[in-house]
Amino acid sequence: MARNNFDLDIRGLADAEQLVALLELPPKLRRRLLNNVSKRVRSISRKRVSTQQNLDGTPFAPRKASSKGKKKMESGLGKLLDVTRLSANEAELGWRNALTRWVASQQHNGVSERRTAAQMRQWNRVPVGLAATEKQAKRLRRLGFKTRQAGKKTLTRPSVAWIKEHVNYAKAGLLIRILDDEQSESSGAQSWEITLPKRQFLGPGTESETSALVNLVLQQILNSPR
Repeated sequence: MARNNFDLDIRGLADAEQLVALLELPPKLRRRLLNNVSKRVRSISRKRVSTQQNLDGTPFAPRKASSKGKKKMESGLGKLLDVTRLSANEAELGWRNALTRWVASQQHNGVSERRTAAQMRQWNRVPVGLAATEKQAKRLRRLGFKTRQAGKKTLTRPSVAWIKEHVNYAKAGLLIRILDDEQSESSGAQSWEITLPKRQFLGPGTESETSALVNLVLQQILNSPR
């Protein structure tokens, strides 16, 4: 399922007997149930990041040969994973920041699209707080990022300050991947095929595994002191 968050509606995951018990719970305890389940799913998802495995148990697609990164993939997304919405009947596990949700969606669902050199030059000034970080800007300069700046006829390597002012955080990350993967190819390339493989770690697993988790926590709630 294409997603960048994990939505949980407990009413469809309990068997008949347990559903009756669930519906008899006061809202406060149903909310506790969902909160506990969501946090368990968060722990399971973070464990997948630690073991670098997808929902189906297969290993994450490896980095490109040209990438020198040694940090575990998706580790930042795993740390920021949180319960973002909670009620007596539904819960949502995901990311509070919109840009982080976008990055998570790109990673979870995979990306395959073509970008041209002309498109890469068409960056608009971005709002304060959404711009590329200084670390990203310096990395882009090292990778040879060039653009056509106002008043100049040829492509030039922009300053760190210019990149932070005109390139947003998400696009900077995508550009770094493009340039990092394309460094070994012709510097005169006018278009690039961007491919990010799926790396799916969010969720407890199959629907039956989700149901089993909900029912396990439900029994703990039913057997615990009120």
